[in-house]
Amino acid sequence: MYCQYIKFTDILITRTQKGLLMAIRLDELFDKTKRTFELKLIAGKGGLNHIVGWVHLLEDEIILNRFGGQELAVTTGMKSQEPDWLLHVVTSMKKRDCSGLILNTGMYLKNIPQSVIDWCNQNDFPLFAMPWEISCTQLVQEFCTIIMKRAQKEREYGDIFQSIIQGAPLNSELFAPLKNRFQTDSTFQVFCIRIRFGVEDTTAFRQAILHLENHLTLWQKTKRLQSPYLLFEMDDCYTLVINHLPLAYTQEIADQILDQFSYFTRRNMLSLGIGSQVNGIASVKSAFSSARMAAQMAYQTDKKIIDFQQMGFFKILFAADDTTILKSYEQQLLGPLEEHDRHHHSQYMETLRSYIENDRSLMGVAESTFTHRNTVNYRIQNIKKILNNPLKTAQDLFPYQVAFYIRDMKL
Repeated sequence: MYCQYIKFTDILITRTQKGLLMAIRLDELFDKTKRTFELKLIAGKGGLNHIVGWVHLLEDEIILNRFGGQELAVTTGMKSQEPDWLLHVVTSMKKRDCSGLILNTGMYLKNIPQSVIDWCNQNDFPLFAMPWEISCTQLVQEFCTIIMKRAQKEREYGDIFQSIIQGAPLNSELFAPLKNRFQTDSTFQVFCIRIRFGVEDTTAFRQAILHLENHLTLWQKTKRLQSPYLLFEMDDCYTLVINHLPLAYTQEIADQILDQFSYFTRRNMLSLGIGSQVNGIASVKSAFSSARMAAQMAYQTDKKIIDFQQMGFFKILFAADDTTILKSYEQQLLGPLEEHDRHHHSQYMETLRSYIENDRSLMGVAESTFTHRNTVNYRIQNIKKILNNPLKTAQDLFPYQVAFYIRDMKL
């Protein structure tokens, strides 16, 4: 579960069944604790908008092999006398998408090499210093406590949204906690992300989540997006709910999701559904339903992205709870042609589909299927006999058009 408020500074990720990290934005941790721990930002100011998943003590760079992103580390620099040790640490942390490094200076680290400072500034990697007299253990405990307390609060928001989607009775008591963050009487839009991945893809998935989170936090800096949002797991989808989002940004949000999950989009492992924008938090259930329906259509038709508003007649088909009825309807209408094609190696299914798409134009079918017009006419006449249907009017063709729609759903 993830919960963000792009307009303000708090960015938090909470743990889900998938084992994702809890996080808070680095600049907020810095603002909350800089006086208590006498923290000073030495370099890498451009990276303060990164999120922090957890805080670790680091004295041996071997531990870096276990880092997977979002880590903030604290070190006394016991090995800093080794040549370029500190530069190696910061470059390795950057490669692993870590959030920053705090130096406990005074004992082992008396001077911070200028090469390290320059590198951190050039690569927007935050580097902090605190006096030796300050306890590293107390700092780690305080930071982790802040993260865990925030996580508990954010879980409450996630639980409320899930309750709304699952159909819990709507009342003011349910919505009340959300009003501190969300404009509950404003608009809501939902994006559903369906991802198919195995154990070997877990790292790529985790990195995609981190990159998406870091990207969205940057929007606050450019003031392009002034909206609270929540990202959590619901049923078979990762669900992004955005409050008070201008419609002009809908496609850009969708494009960024596809971009940050490029590992999965390139491998046809991701399907994204864009739901309708609704008014009021009570309608989030409807927004989720439309987004999930669009994601389902994208999944079943091998598309990367589907917008519910562009689903057309498919809205009705995907709204059906009992898909066996749809499959039976499709088989009843198209089964005879499919059977004929199988036994005679004909192409009547393709011909009928093209005949419908070209509004009964024999020439249109001939051109789209690269077939002689006389051959098309011969096939159509046989199709009419097999189906016992004159196929003269739009009303005659409509049932078969619906049947092809159902077939495209790949039930």
